[in-house]
Parts: sequence; C-alpha cells; structure tokens
Amino acid sequence: MGHTWHFPAQQEGSNRLVLQQVLVLENLSDRRVQVRCGGDLVVASEENRPTAAGVFLLEPGETSPEVYLQRDFTIKELAENFTAKQAGHELPHQVRGSVTVEDDRDNGSTDRWDLVLTGCPVEPVPDHEGLWRVAPWHLTEGSGLRTLDYSLLPPRQRIHWVSRARGVQLPAPDGS
Repeated sequence: MGHTWHFPAQQEGSNRLVLQQVLVLENLSDRRVQVRCGGDLVVASEENRPTAAGVFLLEPGETSPEVYLQRDFTIKELAENFTAKQAGHELPHQVRGSVTVEDDRDNGSTDRWDLVLTGCPVEPVPDHEGLWRVAPWHLTEGSGLRTLDYSLLPPRQRIHWVSRARGVQLPAPDGS
C-alpha cells in the first residue's frame, strides 16, 4: 500500500511532497539570448540543493543546465488540491514560475512563458476514514502523469521592440 498519513495528526509538519517538472530551454536563434527565471524555478547548486535559477546566457544552439519548476507542499495542502479537483474547482496550491528571453538587439523581441504546475498526488484510502496515501501509478500513464497538471507547451507572450532602451514597443497587430 505504500506510505500513508493519518489526518488530522499527520497532515502538517515535516510530511511534505515535492511537485517538480524539468524544463528544457534551448536557444534556437542565431543570436545569444539572456534568460531570466522567476518564481519557483530552481537549479541544483554545487551542494545538490535547489537554488533560484536566476539569469543566464545561452549561445545559439546551446541548451541550458537542468532547470526545475519545483516546490514542496504539506500533505494537507495536496489533500486540499484533491478535494478541489473532486469539486471541479481550480486547485489552490500551485507551483508558478516564468521564463523571459531577450536577445541583445535594441529593436529585438522579448518572449515570456508563464508556467504553472499543480496536482493531487495524494488520495484518500478507500474505506479508511482520515487515511491518505500517495496515488498509485497506472501502467498506461506512468509516474505522476495522472496526478500532475501542467502544460507541455505553455503559451508564449511576445513583445517586439522599436527601441528597448527607450521603452518603445512595436504596436500589436490589429485583429481585423
């Protein structure tokens, strides 16, 4: 049956699970780009501990070091996500981050992706009031796919600049 938690006794405290998704960042342009990571985006430090991903440069064709969208939650928080999902509501506990990429041209572009990872990897044990467990894998879905919610290709927001230095953006195209 795996690890279980009894509620309310074990719903808080040191019982925490990490929701994590790896990001692949590759510079497909012919120019060097600056990547700014915000929110819950981390990289592994020399001590193998998560540290803020921050800012880094990518040369044309270069791939970034492993960047993770990651945060830990109490079992109670993940149980609240399960309850919200069952009720058809937005999951309240989420991992959020953003990736902003700019080239070095004054009249270049700025691309931004807002990332959200959430899920409910714990579930109540049937016929055992107040007992929760890690949701089991399903053979057809693999590790975590059934319990996590994220976008493999999040939408991109793009700004084209007349002059980045002067803060003058190219007007958005007219939708007509």
